[in-house]
Order: sequence, then structure tokens, then C-alpha cells
Amino acid sequence: MACPVIASPVAATTSVLPNLDSIIRGLLCLYIFSLPFKRLLFLERNGFIILIVLLALWCAVNRRHFFLRTPIDLPLIAFVAWVGFTVPFATFPAYSFQEFAKLLQQGLIFYTVVFFFREPVHRRRLVWMLVGTLALVSAYGIWQFDTRPWMGRDAQGGREYHLIESFLSGDVALATYLVMLVPLSAAAALSWSGEWKRFLAGGTAALAVLCQFLTFSRAGLLAMLGEAIVFVWLTGQKKVAYWAGALVLACVVGAAGLLIANEKDPEMLRFIPAASKLTEYNLDARFTIWRFGLAKLWEHPLVGIGFGKDNFHIVTQLESQKLESAATTAIPAGTHNTFLDIAVGSGIPALLGFVWLLGAIVRAGLNPLRSVPGSFENALALTVITVVTGMAIRNFFDHMWVGALAVQFWVLVGLCVRPKAPASDV
Repeated sequence: MACPVIASPVAATTSVLPNLDSIIRGLLCLYIFSLPFKRLLFLERNGFIILIVLLALWCAVNRRHFFLRTPIDLPLIAFVAWVGFTVPFATFPAYSFQEFAKLLQQGLIFYTVVFFFREPVHRRRLVWMLVGTLALVSAYGIWQFDTRPWMGRDAQGGREYHLIESFLSGDVALATYLVMLVPLSAAAALSWSGEWKRFLAGGTAALAVLCQFLTFSRAGLLAMLGEAIVFVWLTGQKKVAYWAGALVLACVVGAAGLLIANEKDPEMLRFIPAASKLTEYNLDARFTIWRFGLAKLWEHPLVGIGFGKDNFHIVTQLESQKLESAATTAIPAGTHNTFLDIAVGSGIPALLGFVWLLGAIVRAGLNPLRSVPGSFENALALTVITVVTGMAIRNFFDHMWVGALAVQFWVLVGLCVRPKAPASDV
């Protein structure tokens, strides 16, 4: 008597929902695409809710989870766990819990991207989408500067100035977004086969650098300079050094020209806030708030005053007003430094965990660099190391590792960091 053939649960559920993986992957692409567009915030929020439902359904029908082991698991879990531990000790626990929930969301997006984009073909398509989005954001930002500038006032209430935001929520967010995506576009220009693909990726990177220059973000340009140095050092290619050197030289010469023009006739540069962008005003304000932040850190070195970007301003608002009345510069509403903000918010252990996490991401990218130069894996490894470098520099002068930009960062890390074992072995 022949034994009956018993179908596996996974095979059975796959026959019932054969396109569930593709549906989740498509929703992820839509969700990721919406991140830099402030007018698509409803799509980002509702898309995440739908994604949670689909992921729960996927786990139910497949009778397994989708979490794959990665080289950064331990520092990521340690950092998230410590931040969660400090939430009950926060000055405003409800607010800190909301911000902690966003941190959990970022971690979930990371592991979701790792699993559902583990196949090279899907990762390549995601890279195509990200490079195309970068081209769109950069082109619109440049167009805003030329024909439809955004208007505002400088920090001292002086003359009006042009402010480009592209599709994002502000010029600072735009500068941070460009810092994250330029390395991916530049790495794609080295790895893609076909002249037209390389031209498209390289042209997009150059377009984004120009857009970055027009934001007049000094921290953004400094971050891109650091990225260029790391990029050239890791590739070790003369042609890369030539192109990177040309772009950096153009930015340096342009910045020097603006400084000279501002000295001769400030009215010539009405399109930038000369009172802050071309002076040490913002830097002085940051030094003031950093000293104040360090003083608050030593008051609560272990668990901090509460996790979240706005928490520092909420807790210290009265003290900041007194400090501002005695200072020569305005006091920023926040620490304007990611590392200091994490330390003040969740204690020195959280800062150590965050630095450990960034180091683990860099180490995870170093091993694939030993593969064949110009390969796709090599390009992604080059991207993640360069992005961590640029974001660390950019966010040393501000705290933009939050919101949609933080999710975008974890999308890139999930795209570039490979699991420890093939998915079939999990």
C-alpha cells in the first residue's frame, strides 16, 4: 500500500496565496518611494499599517517569521533594548514611548527589507527606484532655486532669502536626504553594466551634488566631502578620484566665490541668508547649546531625560530661555547633534550602543569589499560604509536621524547589509 503524499504547510499556503511575497514587496516599494515626499505622508502612514497586516498574514500562512540573522543584530538589539529600558524614567514617558515606537518601526523596516529584497534581482530594482527618486528630488530642488524659490527669513530676522526644499519638509531634510542617496548613485555608476546605465547613475549623482550646493548647507557639503574621501579611498581607482576631486573642487571654488562676493557686496547674494550661512552665527549657537546639553547630560548620565528629538527642548525650555537672554546668539530648539541628543535623552550607555551599532554596520560592509571590484555586492558595501560616514558628519551638526529620513537610512542598510546565512537555511 503506497504511503500518501503529505504536502508541506509552506507549499500549501503558497498555493493559496501565491503572490503574497510580491504584494508585500510591491507595497514596500511604494512605501519607500513615498518617504522623501511630504505630500505623500498619508501614503507612508497608511502604507505602514497595511504592511504590518500583510506581514502578520505572511507569518500566519507560512508558519514562520521573516527575521534573518545579520551582522548587526547584537548592537541593534542592545541599543533598542536600552532605549526601551530608559523610557519609564523619562521626564515625559508618554512622548518618549511614542518616539521609541518609531525606533521599533525603523528596526522592523530594516529586517523586512533584508528578507523581501534578499534576491539580487529585487535589490537591483530597488536600487533603480532609489536612484530614479534621487534624480527627481534633485532636479526639482534645482528648478525651485531657479524659478520658484521658497521664501523665508534668516535667524536674525533679516532679509528674505531663497530656500529650496524639493519635495521634502525643509532644506535641512533635503540636505540630509542627498547625503544618504548620493553614495548609492555613485556606486551604481561603477557597478552597472552598460554605458547608458552608468551615465544615468553618474549624472544623477552629479545633479544631487549640485542640488546640495544650492541648499547652502555647510554641514551637508562637509558630509559630502567626507563621503568623497571615503569613496575614493575604498575604491582605489584613479578615475573615481578624478571625478570626485572635480566635484569637490567645484564646490570649494563656488563656496569661496560666495564668501568673497559677500565681503564685497552682501546685497549681491540676496538668494542666501548671509547673516547665518556665510558667518559663524549658526556655529556659535551650536557651541552654546552643546555646552548646555553636556551640562544636562552629567545631571542624568545613566538613563537620560527622555528619548526623542523634541524632548530636550520640552524639558529645558525655561532654562534655555534664561540662557538665551544672557547669550549673544539664539539658542536652538534642540541639541542639533544626534550623538549628544541620544546621550542626553537615554544616557551614556545609549550613546555607546549607537556608536557600536554604526561601527557594526561599517564592519558588515567591509567584508563584501573584498569581492570582485565593480560587482553589485561590492557597490552596495561601498554604499553603506560611505553613507554611515556622511550621516555621522551631517548629524554631528544637527539631529536628522529621525522620522522618514531615519526610515530611509534603515532601508539603505537593509538593502546593503547581507544576512549571515542564506534564506533557505533559516
